[in-house]
Formats: sequence, C-alpha cells, structure tokens
Amino acid sequence: MDKLNLLKEKIASYGKLCIAYSGGVDSSFLVHIAYNVLGDNALAVLIDSPVLARRDKADAIEILERLGIRYEVIKENPFVSEDFSQNSRMRCYFCKKNNYTLIFESAHKQCIKYVADGQNADDALSEHRPGMKAGHEMGIVSPLIECGLTKEDIRRYSKILGIPTWNKPANACLSSRIPYGVSITSERLASVEAAEDTLRSRGMEGCRVRWHGEIARIEAPHEYFDRILNDKNIIIEIKALGFKYITLDMEGFRSGSMN
Repeated sequence: MDKLNLLKEKIASYGKLCIAYSGGVDSSFLVHIAYNVLGDNALAVLIDSPVLARRDKADAIEILERLGIRYEVIKENPFVSEDFSQNSRMRCYFCKKNNYTLIFESAHKQCIKYVADGQNADDALSEHRPGMKAGHEMGIVSPLIECGLTKEDIRRYSKILGIPTWNKPANACLSSRIPYGVSITSERLASVEAAEDTLRSRGMEGCRVRWHGEIARIEAPHEYFDRILNDKNIIIEIKALGFKYITLDMEGFRSGSMN
C-alpha cells in the first residue's frame, strides 16, 4: 500500500488525535494529513518556549491558521527545570518529557487519548535521540515511523499536496546552539536567535550560530560563504549582541554538530 494511504488509515484508527506540533517539515505534514482525515477530531498543540525562535513560532501559527485545524499554544518556561538548564547530553529528554506532559494534559481535557509526535523513519535510526526515549516512556505514538515515512518521503508528499514546508530547511530548538555542559540561559538563547536573524533577514536560511562564550561560530550552507565573508555589516550586527569574535565554520552546516 502507498505510504500516504497507509498513514491515513493509521490516523483514522485513532479516532481522535493530538499532534505535538513544532512547525517543522514533519509535524506540519502530520497536522495536514490528520486534519484531512479527522477534521475537528484533530488537535495541534504548539509549546511556546524560549527555545523556539519567535520567527519560527509566527511561521508555525500561520500554517495552522491557513489550514484551519484546531490548535492550542501553551506557554512554557523550561528554566524551572535544572535538568534542562544544566544542559547535559540528556537535555532533550527532560525538555520533551515536560512538554509531552503539558500536551497530554491538554489532550485529556478534550477526551483525546492519543498524542502523536512527528518523528520519521530516519529519526528512528539515529543513535542520539533522548527526546524519542521520553516519548516512548509516555506513550507517544509515532505514525510517520510506523508507516515507514522517511524525510525524503515527507518532503515529496508535502510538495505534491502543496504543503508550504516541503522545502523548509531542517531546524532544531535554540538550545542546540549551546555546547553540552554549558548552562542554558535566556540571554544566551536570545543572542544566538538574534545572530541567526541577522542571516535570515538577508535571505540566508538553514544557518546556525553556535554559542562559544565570546565566539559566535556560524555554520552555513557553502553557497552562502561569499556573502557572509563580504558583508561587513553581518559582523557588526553580531558583535553588537555581545560576541567578541565571529567565525565561519569551514565545514558548513551539519545537523547535530554539537552532539
């Protein structure tokens, strides 16, 4: 059976479904299919936290509004958990566990038994997925994994269906810009977010700015190297955020390079 039809059957079997939504490629695809299959029996929940860039939050909500699916935005402060702010290699586990708790509470209030994440079949092969461990412990369902949908599948189907995130660059929460073992603070998250906005405002998507104290390390697709090196205003704007040195990583962008 076609993977898309298999996914639709899987979602229909839940009857009602709450989706842990981030606005990324995978969860955006999942909310579109869930709404198509379940209508008002589908609910998307977005966790609004300092680790979510403000521009990403706005984009995520715009997608939901355009689709018409029921949704909730839950404000959350991750810094109440020392397990998160101390930034061990299990940071994502603690953050996801807290977020899933809030999402399950929202789902249960509306008599929704199942909460789904947007993990795909490629994610299931990753060696370092503490957030997935939290999901398993809490009973999160992963229909994209169960139906064998890879990232490539999801982008292809999204393009066919006209879902605007089909070619959106991969992204991760802002805390992934801070090296493990270095405490996460709202100020550090804000500085990397503003530094990345400096690049995004110039049309350079898919870049990361990694925080290393006085050093901001830019990871960017190689096609942006010349533009970054030749635009002195980028250096001026990022230094104004409190960084003393700005470096360009010659290896370019690598997802999970801080792992």
